[in-house]
Amino acid sequence: MKDNKKSLTKLGFALGIPATFAVAAGTAYRLIRYGKKNAKEIVPVATATEKDLSDVHFTAHRGLSSIVPENTLEAFREAAKYNYYALECDVHCTTDGKWVIIHDYMLQSMSKEKGDVKTWSYEDLKKVKFTNGANIDKYPDVGVCLVEEYIEICKEANIKPMIEVKDKRVDKVKSLLDIIRAYDIEKDVILISFHASILREFKRLSPDMELWLLVHGIKEEKLHECIENGFGVAFEAKRALRNLDAIQNIHNNNLTAACWTVDTPELLNAMLEHGVKYITTNAIIPE
Repeated sequence: MKDNKKSLTKLGFALGIPATFAVAAGTAYRLIRYGKKNAKEIVPVATATEKDLSDVHFTAHRGLSSIVPENTLEAFREAAKYNYYALECDVHCTTDGKWVIIHDYMLQSMSKEKGDVKTWSYEDLKKVKFTNGANIDKYPDVGVCLVEEYIEICKEANIKPMIEVKDKRVDKVKSLLDIIRAYDIEKDVILISFHASILREFKRLSPDMELWLLVHGIKEEKLHECIENGFGVAFEAKRALRNLDAIQNIHNNNLTAACWTVDTPELLNAMLEHGVKYITTNAIIPE
């Protein structure tokens, strides 16, 4: 779910960091962003915690992305075999008005092609094959899929769709809402985004839709935004370890507390101990 930010090279220059260090930071950032995505070991939840999980909800982050290339139909189908509460995906709108699923807006994060996915048509994107992702050698034909195809998998498996809107363009919201309504999932879908303007537009058009604001740290201004609009708060679990009291602030304001991305028993138990009931994971398999 990590939000796309300016490169660390530019940030380094802006902060007055010497050029050598700024360039090195930028190189490190690109390696993380566009580097090879390796498979991770899956963790059965029964081996990760002994806590009561009867009211805890697990979401498969970009499908079962620990062992299948992320955000692909294959990743969603694999996750649908397990007892997940929701399947999470990331969406952008193309030049021909199609909502496609890929995490990073830059195609080079997953393929040999380059450029912003929003400047491509879906007809051209269909020809692009992914060359990155967990166990990619086993999936030579995977690529960008449509949000409609993902929704069909969720509906067939009776699993909630959790759609992260990466696209910042507020004028595109209505077209995504039209798809949601066409599939009759307006009451089931959870819409999440780092962009409060996107969530506010969804709320204007569909006041009862479940909406969560994605945040890295639980800061006062973000919490106020959520209180004012009735958004849930979906925060970065690792960062929350630095200030666990902030999670209580979410509970105190009767907002949904959700976290990402939890892949280890230690992090899972820390979140459970602080009353977090919505857990997004790459690797933990629910019972």
